Amino acid sequence: NFYWRSLMDWNITQNLSSNIVFGILLFATIIYWISLSLFRGKKNLVQIGKLSALIANGLLFFILGSRWIVAGYFPLSNLYESLLFLTWTILTIYLYLEYKTKSKLLGAVLLPIALLINGFANLTLSADMQKASPLVPALQSNWLMMHVSMMMLSYATLIIGSLLCILFLVLSKLQDVDLQKK
Repeated sequence: NFYWRSLMDWNITQNLSSNIVFGILLFATIIYWISLSLFRGKKNLVQIGKLSALIANGLLFFILGSRWIVAGYFPLSNLYESLLFLTWTILTIYLYLEYKTKSKLLGAVLLPIALLINGFANLTLSADMQKASPLVPALQSNWLMMHVSMMMLSYATLIIGSLLCILFLVLSKLQDVDLQKK
């Protein structure tokens, strides 16, 4: 009875959901790495990893949406919410890129960074920093939602682009790469 009553507290529900996201991302990362190293021809493992990432993305969307509804403002006012939004943005872009390219290397490279960001938000920030708190009057503007969300989107694309460039350098080491079309 106490468990269900405490579960109705939104902070506890959102933190529990965020911890579940961490577990799912850890599972998906391990699945992708095992798929790349041990079972190269198996598509089922990649599908399980992709489905796990999709579930984690949905849970993050639920967390951010519920924080928006409960708190009454777009959830980007503190570090915890910004990191969750960054993780959600990275996962959304990753799922789109994997859908377009069908490359399982993307999951093996991009899911660990989403895992690390989510882990930092869940495991190192104090409970007080994870609570939704009202905005100071100077931040109560419609521009906050536009400015911070675009900034997080640009951070996510920068992180993804940087990781994909490092992946390209690792895969093409000691090889001549001709980037010009002939």
